[in-house]
Amino acid sequence: MSGTEEAVLGARGNHPSVAGGNSVLCFGQYQYTADEYQAIQNALRQRLGPEYISSRMAGGGQRVCYIEGHRVINLANEMFGYNGWAHSITQQNVDFVDLNNGKFYVGVCAFVRVQLKVRVMEQSRCLQGPGGW
Repeated sequence: MSGTEEAVLGARGNHPSVAGGNSVLCFGQYQYTADEYQAIQNALRQRLGPEYISSRMAGGGQRVCYIEGHRVINLANEMFGYNGWAHSITQQNVDFVDLNNGKFYVGVCAFVRVQLKVRVMEQSRCLQGPGGW
């Protein structure tokens, strides 16, 4: 069972019956029908299109790709509903601040907790480079 399935199913190991679409899955205090569950699973399995991916130059002349925060928020709102999810920064540290040729380079490490309704789904870490926040 994938982590997403486990989170949606509440680690019970039950898979939804998609026949008829009237099975109900409890997720925290919110109930997903089998059709809603399947729609979320299908959306989560899709790859992001190039219009969602940004890039910038990083140290050593390398180009790094990333998704901007506002795009992640818009996608989550589309997928889970405006009030269907929440996030919080659980820890944030400035790793370095360098001034090089009149340009600031800032490294920040942040742990972000994402919740769907009541249950924790994912905790991620990111590092920000040149240009800062």
